[in-house]
Amino acid sequence: MSTLEDGMCSAGISSNPDISGPGVRIALYLQSILSVLLIRLSPSDAPGAYWSMTSTAMSLIISSIVTSVQGDISLLDAIVVVYVLLLPVLASAFGLSEIMQPTSGKHAMRSVHSPLLIAANWTRSALTYSFALYVWISAPSFGSNEPGCNQATKFIFFGAKLPALGSGRVLNLAVWGVLTFLFVYRAIKGSGTIFVAFQALISRTASQALLRPKNPTNEVHRERVTRKNFATGEVSETSRLFRPRQVFHELVQGLASQILSWAPEGTESWYRYYGKAIFITILAVWAIIMTELELALNDINTDSEWGFGQILPLVLTISPLFSLYESILSRHSSGPTSKSRVLRFTIRSAHNIPRPQCELDPYAPDFVAKLPENEVRKLRAPTSFAVVTVDEREMYTTFEMHDEHDPEWEESFDMRVDDSSTVVVRVFDRKCIDNGWPAFVGFAVVHPFTALPHPTLPPPPRAEEEEEEEGDDAQAETAAGNTHQGGSSGSSSVDESPDASGERRSVEVDRLLGASSKPSRIPRSVDLELPLVRDGITVPGMTVSIRLSTNIQGKPVLPPPPPYIGDVEETRVERRVALVKFRNKKMGRKKETTTRVYQMADLS
Repeated sequence: MSTLEDGMCSAGISSNPDISGPGVRIALYLQSILSVLLIRLSPSDAPGAYWSMTSTAMSLIISSIVTSVQGDISLLDAIVVVYVLLLPVLASAFGLSEIMQPTSGKHAMRSVHSPLLIAANWTRSALTYSFALYVWISAPSFGSNEPGCNQATKFIFFGAKLPALGSGRVLNLAVWGVLTFLFVYRAIKGSGTIFVAFQALISRTASQALLRPKNPTNEVHRERVTRKNFATGEVSETSRLFRPRQVFHELVQGLASQILSWAPEGTESWYRYYGKAIFITILAVWAIIMTELELALNDINTDSEWGFGQILPLVLTISPLFSLYESILSRHSSGPTSKSRVLRFTIRSAHNIPRPQCELDPYAPDFVAKLPENEVRKLRAPTSFAVVTVDEREMYTTFEMHDEHDPEWEESFDMRVDDSSTVVVRVFDRKCIDNGWPAFVGFAVVHPFTALPHPTLPPPPRAEEEEEEEGDDAQAETAAGNTHQGGSSGSSSVDESPDASGERRSVEVDRLLGASSKPSRIPRSVDLELPLVRDGITVPGMTVSIRLSTNIQGKPVLPPPPPYIGDVEETRVERRVALVKFRNKKMGRKKETTTRVYQMADLS
């Protein structure tokens, strides 16, 4: 081994094979690539791939911190870990983007995620940024090497060999400092959600807080949209009065997840299916190249033998490989599957909704009888809202109806379902959530395929109808023949050659077959009154009303505004102009949206 930096590191830079050995690196490369492929080919496996990569990243960080405290790894090992960490972080961010990606459109449904997902994602990000800063802040004295070996270590960045204790350290402290600042900023903004998530890990009732809006909106919006066509001079104007969508506790995403969610305008579908995978692959290849260059361009003193720590990670790579192979096989062995479709779901109302628990329950009936009737009625009536989930992946939450046993929501949204999808409607009481009590009232299940099946083909013509049509054709041919034989000169005749008649009959057959082979496209809908179930028992009289429709034209029905609103609190104006001038001609359009925000006078 050559002498480094004028003898300051005569033994060479040591490297721990259990961290930067070839078996460990190859296994991590394969796991990351296979996870991305598995998520792309089988989105249903995205949660499993996310948890696998998240646990890998956290295990790598914790192991590196422990071994660094014990003095068993070098600064070079730590730099390799920071580079390698990008792979599980990117793979888990890709899985998270699939988990959090709603398929039903914007501003309607939101993704279902557990408090554990929120807590784990934040913890993984916190550990990543903390470890990276710890490495570069303590770089001069970090690890098991002699101080001179840290001085001799090079940080490889796009092929450039930067001194790890010089410009390389300054560059990393600046980059990771900015990334940590952005992380802390996002964490402070989402501190309420993070606190609720950690609380929900140890309390079942605390998890109900994730169901209610983060900041209950008491606003009503009056929106006026003015459109102008510069070419024709045509001006149109529309207006509507509505309550805006509610804002809930959402996942505090990391920087990688946020970058993946930035789809270029007009390319959302393409970017979601292909662009994100290509982008992740490019970043992963860059991280792999930087890792290999870091090891190749530094003079390393390491044991090249393949031991237990090198072989075991490679063997464990079989698990995601089998998952990917199983996903490919299931596509060919499960039979044909139908395409998904978009339905409009309307949650209309509920009937006879009780409160699961009431403030009057501890008191005796004689005491309750002495209270004012209006006060008792108000205390016993729930502030109910419904949560609609599709395949336990997406959810929609209605507005709350205050002090109503028979709430009427009349809210609509579009959802994408397939033939095996299951929709669950759950009803909760907001008053119980605020008091920290169990708030679940009941649930109902509906299968869209059963309730509103695909269009059917029209029935084929019956034998009697075919005989009648043949009889009519024969009479017509006889009449035409008589006309041809007894007609006077100069009268036109119809060509009844075999070729012409055969062609006519072929066209008629094609027309009949074409009409019978196309299903009806007329929008259909179905209204359902579903009984609510609680604790495995169908509660008599407690029901929820919904509507399923294939008519998705126009915007879904927004929550109706209250009968009384206050003064204008704020006016927002948004203008979009696309204008092209050519000589004296103008082409393009202008859209101006004016939104006046009113405060609701009273929610109760």
